[in-house]
Amino acid sequence: MNIGIAPFAAHAGKIYPLERMEKVIQLLKTKQPDCNIYIFCGKGKELELMQEWAKKYDIEIASGEGIRADLEKIKQLDVMISMDSANMHLASLVGVRVVSIWGATHPFAGFLGWGQKMEDCVQRDLPCRPCSIYGKKPCLRGDMACMDINPEDIISRIIPD
Repeated sequence: MNIGIAPFAAHAGKIYPLERMEKVIQLLKTKQPDCNIYIFCGKGKELELMQEWAKKYDIEIASGEGIRADLEKIKQLDVMISMDSANMHLASLVGVRVVSIWGATHPFAGFLGWGQKMEDCVQRDLPCRPCSIYGKKPCLRGDMACMDINPEDIISRIIPD
C-alpha cells in the first residue's frame, strides 16, 4: 500500500499536532509494515523535520520537485492523509482517496476535496466548529480541542480493525 501524508497547511488552525501525526506514522508502520509512506511538505523547517522523520521511520519525502512532479507521485498513492490543504485538493484532482483531518475549518464550508467522501473526513463535532472558514483565526476556546483527535481514528479509516 502506498500512503501519502501531507502534515502541514497554510494556517495553524488546520494543522494536526505533529507529535500525533508522528504517532500516525508509527501506527501505520506497525499495523501495515510493508506499506510505503511518502511525505509531502514545503521547504525550510517543514522539510528539516520531515527529513528527520524520513530517517527515523524509513519513509520518503516525495515533494519539492515542482507541482507536476508532485502530482505524478500523488497519482501512485492508494490514499493520502492530509489536512484541509492544497495537498487534499491535488490528490482529489488525480482521483486519489483522501483521509482528511479537519480542525478549525469544516468540510460543510465547501472546501472538501472534489469527489471525496464525508466518511473519510476525520473531525470532532464541537459547537465552536468551524471557528474559521480558512483556519486563520485563533482558537475561540484557546485549547484547539478540535485537533484532539486520536491517531487511531485516522488509522481506522485506512486499516480497518
